[in-house]
Amino acid sequence: MRFLLLSSLLFSAPSIQAADGPTPQAAAYIDAALKIMQEHFVYRDKIDWQQLKRDSVSQAATAQTSVDTYPAIRFALSKLGDHHSYLQLTPELMRQATARGIAAATNTAAPLRDPAKPVNPFPSPFRTRRVPEGAMVALAARPIAQLVIPLFSGPDPNAFATRIQNVVAELASMNPCGWIVDLRGNGGGNIWPMLAGVGPILGEGEPGGVLHSGGVKDKWFYENGRAGERDDPKDPYYAKTNGAPVKLNGTPPVAVLIDRDTGSSGEGIAVAFRGRPGTRFFGESTYGAATSTFPYTLSDGAQMYLVTGVMVDRKGDQYPLGVTPDREILSDYSISTHDPVIRAASDWLLEQSACR
Repeated sequence: MRFLLLSSLLFSAPSIQAADGPTPQAAAYIDAALKIMQEHFVYRDKIDWQQLKRDSVSQAATAQTSVDTYPAIRFALSKLGDHHSYLQLTPELMRQATARGIAAATNTAAPLRDPAKPVNPFPSPFRTRRVPEGAMVALAARPIAQLVIPLFSGPDPNAFATRIQNVVAELASMNPCGWIVDLRGNGGGNIWPMLAGVGPILGEGEPGGVLHSGGVKDKWFYENGRAGERDDPKDPYYAKTNGAPVKLNGTPPVAVLIDRDTGSSGEGIAVAFRGRPGTRFFGESTYGAATSTFPYTLSDGAQMYLVTGVMVDRKGDQYPLGVTPDREILSDYSISTHDPVIRAASDWLLEQSACR
């Protein structure tokens, strides 16, 4: 299931009604949004829905139209506690919200964090990356390749996957003994072209998936340049490379670089490398949004992106607080020409049998 529009859903509780509260139109809009949340939210059994309904309606006491209810719906989404669900408006709805004095921001929730760890006040210096690129690590005693995979949300996933594999092919021609997969600053987007692109390094098979409520698991796969969900009856794959895929010999050692802004689908790629033989993680704990969202379209065209599953690795382990590195090395607030994370990753790779 990849796309879904709002349909008539059953809801166990009665429709929202409040004296001297929102108009019937606004109340019905909030009611429809809460129905979707209760029906599809991955942790729905942990929510007191009656209380959430009351609190959400109180946030929209003077709402007259659907646009007026946006703060209340964002409030309800924030109370779900997953820190990844959000409301997205069309340009026209953003214009209407602004005209009515309503903030048009979408997802402003903070990530889940381990309270025992300090929060870096600076964003990742790598968050502006947009183009897959690669290079051989300078001054390394043996050839080590570095592949950068940035976020992606564009219209041509196959071209993006092909671009990544073209970089892999170019680096592979230099016979590296080990690989660095750099996911720092990768804030997410479409996971499938990333998975299809990095597949030759990751290896073929089922590296992870998404666990839904009730124990239902969508299994990711990478095979022969293609990536998708294993049991999707409609689509055999979601992204693929144009032309013959790259093939690497054996299972080379891989150092995966992550940081505070590796999030969502970027975290998904990190999760896919968890449990891979000869793999180690360097950098910082990731953002903390290793969950899967699905867009539900409301009656006025706004889309509510709701967490419907949590990402799991090939062993079935979940990462509610994000992926933690094997060796923690904090990134500076500016990009260093002598990157300590790359140095540490290179040193580890050089210790592996393939690089001795």
